Amino acid sequence: MRIDVRRAVTTIITALLLTACGPFHRGGAPQPAIVFHNDSTDQADVYAIGSGGDPIRIGTVFAGRTETLTVPFSVSGGANRVNVIARIFASGHVVATGPFTITPGQTMDVRLTSDEKILSVLPSASH
Repeated sequence: MRIDVRRAVTTIITALLLTACGPFHRGGAPQPAIVFHNDSTDQADVYAIGSGGDPIRIGTVFAGRTETLTVPFSVSGGANRVNVIARIFASGHVVATGPFTITPGQTMDVRLTSDEKILSVLPSASH
């Protein structure tokens, strides 16, 4: 019986130690993000394209809203280059930023103009 109690206590302590160290193993720099400002009157589906060329949908931003969207590491890759594309829901029109550099933990502001013709990119002043 003492052996069972020791095993149980050892198992519990080991489990606690492993879970306590878990966040440190997953640590590192946070993923980059964009703050998407939709100044248009239509909803926009937002995609990120990295060097691989495959678009990945990172969110939807409703008309007149601002949302913070995470850019997965798999998109920005080692080159830290990304292209953001907005597909206007009502018309299917597509607008792109062109490639820009975004590093892990960095936040960039992307703004869709009210006429839905331009996506501008600037470093975020709020982060």
